[in-house]
Amino acid sequence: MKTRVLSVNPTQPEPEAIREASQVLSQGGLVAFPTDTLYALGANALDPRAVERVLTVKGRHHGKPLSVLLPSAALASELTVELPAAVRGLMEAFWPGPLTVVVRASSKASPVIATAGGTVGLRVPAGPVARSLLASFGGPVIGTSANKSGGADPGDARAVQKAIGGQIDLILDGGRVALGIPSTVIDCTSEPARILREGAVPRSELARSIPLA
Repeated sequence: MKTRVLSVNPTQPEPEAIREASQVLSQGGLVAFPTDTLYALGANALDPRAVERVLTVKGRHHGKPLSVLLPSAALASELTVELPAAVRGLMEAFWPGPLTVVVRASSKASPVIATAGGTVGLRVPAGPVARSLLASFGGPVIGTSANKSGGADPGDARAVQKAIGGQIDLILDGGRVALGIPSTVIDCTSEPARILREGAVPRSELARSIPLA
């Protein structure tokens, strides 16, 4: 397949470009787009066939979690069994931003995006292109990195094209991302919470909001 590359203004993305990308997602397609951390490989998180395409493109096995990007924190309650006060505190402190919280998945979260243990990683990203696309789509979007599993972190559209070009429908080229490192991932299903991946949010900042193992 031919992957279309559509340039967008990184600070004021053109509405027509965002609408086109949102339509691709609605039709089960795959869209790579810049977030605050890296370029994400997006798909409708509630469309099992679209999520399966993401796994195939990345060469990723089932059971390994896929992070989910949300247009707002309000949507988190639909994909989780509960949101304890401590987790809500993290959301208020670090969203939009580079923190992924792992919580218990609700029945609405497809088994394709929930891990074998029934958890799901959620994040509201910063960055105008990501925020505009998520708002336009209006639902949860897969937000895994736009590369092959284990590959180099994709900080710009060229890296995405090199890694998975020809396998996805659209790349929104918004230039180089601001951070260039992954989000921090924190498991909030245990007490105390555990950092699963140290990334853009340092441990010292998280420790001010929640007890850590």
